[in-house]
Amino acid sequence: MSRRDELRDKALDYFLDHGLAELSLRPLAEQIGTSARLLIYHFESKERLITVVMDQVRSRMQQSLMEMMLAARGEAGMESFWCWVTAKDNIRYVRLLFEVQVLALQNPASYGQFLSDTSSSWLEVLEHCIPESADRRTIATLCGAVIDGLVLDYMSTGDFDRTTAALKFFVSLLSRYSE
Repeated sequence: MSRRDELRDKALDYFLDHGLAELSLRPLAEQIGTSARLLIYHFESKERLITVVMDQVRSRMQQSLMEMMLAARGEAGMESFWCWVTAKDNIRYVRLLFEVQVLALQNPASYGQFLSDTSSSWLEVLEHCIPESADRRTIATLCGAVIDGLVLDYMSTGDFDRTTAALKFFVSLLSRYSE
């Protein structure tokens, strides 16, 4: 593993513990055993460091989810996706992805590419798990929006039972559509 990869992974651990809202390179560097100057050397800027870390997070999450969802196609795939996303070990990563999305919306000059790449890559993951049809992309877009909304609701309220029931209801609506 290169020094850059090691710093990326340590930065991710820091992001998971502290979030990004008040990220400053000096405290980050101190916590991960380097200097702000070396972070700039390896990543060019704070924004680029965040983008590199989050690209890695997204890539790892999508690979794991793709494998799981392909094994459980259709309705079971959506429910498996929901269980994976809301699992205690994974929700921290999801929270971080949402935080970076908000940063990208607030500062598109620095993070706009992340926002574009994230939306299109998650759409591709969802599309692979939906049967071929003329409406496949539209259905994948709807599924992504429903998951995003329910995850935000779950993270805000902690009401797993209600949000899971809503997901199951949505899945039942999807299955009626495909009949």
